Amino acid sequence: MSDQRWTKFTDCSSCKSCQMNVFKYRAYPRGMLIPQARCMQNTIYFLISGKVKVNSEEHPNTIFCSGEFILQPIGSRVEFQIIESCECILYLFERPLNICEDRFHNGEVLAANSYIQPVIMHVCAPLVLFLESMKRYLEDDMLCATFLQAKRSELVYILNCYYPLKELASFYAPIYRYSKSFEYFVMQNYLKVKDVESFAQLGGYSVPTFRRIFKETFGEPAYQWMIKKKCQDIHNDLTTTTQSISEICYKYGFESLANFSHFCRTNFGKSPRLIRNEMIENL
Repeated sequence: MSDQRWTKFTDCSSCKSCQMNVFKYRAYPRGMLIPQARCMQNTIYFLISGKVKVNSEEHPNTIFCSGEFILQPIGSRVEFQIIESCECILYLFERPLNICEDRFHNGEVLAANSYIQPVIMHVCAPLVLFLESMKRYLEDDMLCATFLQAKRSELVYILNCYYPLKELASFYAPIYRYSKSFEYFVMQNYLKVKDVESFAQLGGYSVPTFRRIFKETFGEPAYQWMIKKKCQDIHNDLTTTTQSISEICYKYGFESLANFSHFCRTNFGKSPRLIRNEMIENL
């Protein structure tokens, strides 16, 4: 049977409901090193093909292979070394989705009391079908928020129905432990605030206390860290997404394109348009 290819007739990239950070498809060549970086959201890595060496606190010098998946909690630092060329699907989320009250509560209790150890899960047959379809959808830019939310629910149902609760609790344990920390609060909310004062208020801290705890946790002043993160996120959006420059401008709270352009020239030495054009030329 020939591989019949279908044509997608809609373009959702300019829709307000389009989002690009729930599922991602990635392919990497053999020998590539993805340097250590902090996870900005809880992330499950489903390895469709290939072999990868992971180095993180949760998975120190661990090799996982095609047909396996791992979890890295928000704020964790992880490095990947591609041993064999690989393809993977990433699922990003803030906390596990609750689709069954009793099972969710029992899972939380088990996870809270679980000894945290490296957990590598194996992809079951229904999950294989799900990942194959997600790969195709992502290649076709099926990025509608409503559609991806439905696929998110489907994924959670598959995990809940085809994996034992005790195994899932061990898998999610790093999230439940980490979610009570100051670092988790920062990573979950830094995009929602404009300055240190509002950040402190959101967490119920006095500004001096917030500044002190922040520097003890992250090793640098809160304001400097927030500017650095803003630069990283903006540069990432300009070079790895199809969001328009206007969308990126207003996403990060700039009042005008002129202010956004000034920010980019000050921090990157280039206008946002030039950064975007250089990315396209290097493709």
